[in-house]
Amino acid sequence: MFKKIISIAASAAVVAGVLLAAPAQAAGQSINGSGSSFANNAMQACLAAYTANEVTYTSTGSGTGRSQFAAGTTKFGASDSVYSSGFPTGTYTTVPLFGGPVAFVYTAAGVADGLNLTAQNVSDIYRGVVTKWNDASIKVNNAKIKLPNKTIKVLYRSGSSGTNENIANYLLQNLPGQGWVKSGTWATAIGSGNTVKGTGYATSGDLATAIEDSLNAIAYFDLSDATTTDVSIAKLKNAAGAFVAPTASAAAKFLNAQSFVTGGTDATNGTVTIDFTKSVSGAYQLSILTYGLAPRFVPTATNKVSTDAVKLAVGDFFKYIVGSCIPAKAASLGYVALGGKLKTNALLQIKSIG
Repeated sequence: MFKKIISIAASAAVVAGVLLAAPAQAAGQSINGSGSSFANNAMQACLAAYTANEVTYTSTGSGTGRSQFAAGTTKFGASDSVYSSGFPTGTYTTVPLFGGPVAFVYTAAGVADGLNLTAQNVSDIYRGVVTKWNDASIKVNNAKIKLPNKTIKVLYRSGSSGTNENIANYLLQNLPGQGWVKSGTWATAIGSGNTVKGTGYATSGDLATAIEDSLNAIAYFDLSDATTTDVSIAKLKNAAGAFVAPTASAAAKFLNAQSFVTGGTDATNGTVTIDFTKSVSGAYQLSILTYGLAPRFVPTATNKVSTDAVKLAVGDFFKYIVGSCIPAKAASLGYVALGGKLKTNALLQIKSIG
């Protein structure tokens, strides 16, 4: 089992942050957001320590976060994927906030951390092609592990999920022709030629709770939940041919090798085009980014600077996440702080909020 990286001291610090921050927050603006459950642990840690304004965040899944922001029921959204439809009315900006690895976790009887999986293994399990833990296709890269002759219980995200979309895109890029579709809804992501197997759960937190009670199961969610859940964590074969565990440092190597979009639309500007086939030594191949969604201020001849205090508060919170909170807390939480050009680009995007 991975060593649990969330210490009692760190947990106490977060609680203390909530208690100490409350009076200061009450004097500022009140802003609410929703979205990515992959990002929830990081968002909760940051809002607890943030004192300039009062912030609430609800883990709903990326799709709901995007739709609630577009409808104006929240002041900001968080999503692990960008809009493909249902765009907000008016202008908005898309800001990379932080990243992290998507971990494949399991409760195969007698199997500790470090089971080696390939993209093909993952695809076969979720398409129902492979149904037993001791299938020859899994055993070939796990010769020293005694795999149980047990049926694999498949668990997945049932809601509109950015994690789903990224996993499906990863499988689509690495295994073209096997039916995968880039979609946040698993029933669509698995493609028309495949049938959804297993049991679905709405959020990463729900999935983490469910797999703890399910022997011989497989699931996927953020590293932050994986390290605090009673599960084993798989290694994933990367494009360089190595089996790599989903650590924050391995995810950072992969994400920092990607390129971001400029000169595009509201939906794409500031986003990162992830090449899930890119060969990066020591990198964890299935690493993703969480984006913040916020109103964008467009200057005019008579109104050059935003004076909307609530919208500016969103920008201030995003700046705190990118510039202070995640750089300080990422390692203990299992996420990746933005670095280099990714961070510079994110801070430029934040300047447009208002």
